[in-house]
Amino acid sequence: MYGLIVIGDDLSSHVAAAVASRHGINTAMLSESEMGEEINLSGDFIFNIDPTPVTGLGTNQTLLSLLAELDITPGEWESLLLNPAYQVILPEHRLDFFNDKESLVKEMVREFPQLAREIKSFYDTVEKNSAIIDKWLQDHPVIQPKTIKDYFDYLKLTPYLIKYKYDNIELKRIMFRNASFKKVMEAQQALLSFKIKNQDSIFSHFHYSAPLRGVYYFSQGKQGFLNSLIKKIESSNGLYLNNCEVLSIKKDKLIEVTVMDKNGVASKIEAENLIVSTKWQNMHLLIERKKKINFDDLIRPVKVSYYPFTIHLGIRQKSLPEKMARHVAVVSDVNKKIYDDNLIILELSAPEDEKTTSKSSLSATVFLPDDQITWSKENLTANARSIIERLEYFLPFLKENIEFFDIKESINISQKQRAVVNPKYQLKNSFISGFAAKSNKTRFSNIYFTGASLLTDAGFEGEIISGMNAAALVTGKRK
Repeated sequence: MYGLIVIGDDLSSHVAAAVASRHGINTAMLSESEMGEEINLSGDFIFNIDPTPVTGLGTNQTLLSLLAELDITPGEWESLLLNPAYQVILPEHRLDFFNDKESLVKEMVREFPQLAREIKSFYDTVEKNSAIIDKWLQDHPVIQPKTIKDYFDYLKLTPYLIKYKYDNIELKRIMFRNASFKKVMEAQQALLSFKIKNQDSIFSHFHYSAPLRGVYYFSQGKQGFLNSLIKKIESSNGLYLNNCEVLSIKKDKLIEVTVMDKNGVASKIEAENLIVSTKWQNMHLLIERKKKINFDDLIRPVKVSYYPFTIHLGIRQKSLPEKMARHVAVVSDVNKKIYDDNLIILELSAPEDEKTTSKSSLSATVFLPDDQITWSKENLTANARSIIERLEYFLPFLKENIEFFDIKESINISQKQRAVVNPKYQLKNSFISGFAAKSNKTRFSNIYFTGASLLTDAGFEGEIISGMNAAALVTGKRK
């Protein structure tokens, strides 16, 4: 029997299992996808599992703190601080987002000289608010205030939240007057946040500060980090099953899960506790909808607005612009809505040794509405070809330098990775706090949730914190 079963394919689930294992909880991790296997196409091109930039590796930041807690040394997978952290490209603008404030502001002012005073003031405020939010995340990892002490701390935060509302009104006024500047700001939120319409939260400044806090690139992509988490689970005598299928869940004082492994052999696993990813596709096995009564979910439901669709290209490096960043947000039309076929997220996943090869892996991601017609193979094929056509304006030599492009395989990967990568969520902010955060707890005393949808405000780092919070509810290490 185990102390904990974790069901999920996403990063948050793996974090929860690894942290629980580290704290002495005998853990069984069930991943129904093929996590632990890199995306290697045509034998030459390796791709990351999702395009979200990695943050939190700076001093006292979320990811670095997690690595220290798990005793994972950065040497297990090489990381590189990116400078620029990312780029935003519009028809008439290209901006490099450097990781020091002076250079970042100078770059923004170069592209928008008429907004020089406003840009300088904006990034001064962003830097201050980001530090405040970073401290709040460290002291209040569930984000929402829960205890009397939390509410006293929140009262101290109130003046900053009020000032943010006034600053945000000014920013919206500037964005209304300048369509290009507006799209630059929206593109950054689309690149970094898991929540649409995130501008009304002070956490938007946390995302805008990402270049200053540090964006990192892994030589093996996020897969290297996930592999380290899997090793931690297994080294603690835990069970790790991937490419399996959960058939049933029996809920009682002991949780009983029936699972079928990749060889078709079914078995039962018992545990005292269960953690389930909010992205798990078979949630009906856990919760009978007709019996689910949760007031918070009724008034503030989490909805998926868009899922990412990615095409994977093996290309010759000579087709790329000089000094192209690892992460690029491309906006086609400054007058169209950002999610109306108007945004392409590029990730350049270079080979291990760029100096000895002339090839690169390039992924291009768009966000599509969650409906069956859009996600039919015919429409996805058309979308894949449309992405190439739309990129031609920004990368004029791309099409003739594509060495590998398998549309069917890209469609297959995107459909399989739905339970791994993060969609764009829609969630109302709390009326009391103004934060968009949900609890890990369920109506069952020994069953908990984990996943980025619980802490959409905090983006990539929110997904990590959510996993740590879920594990803490089991281990009792974090209140």
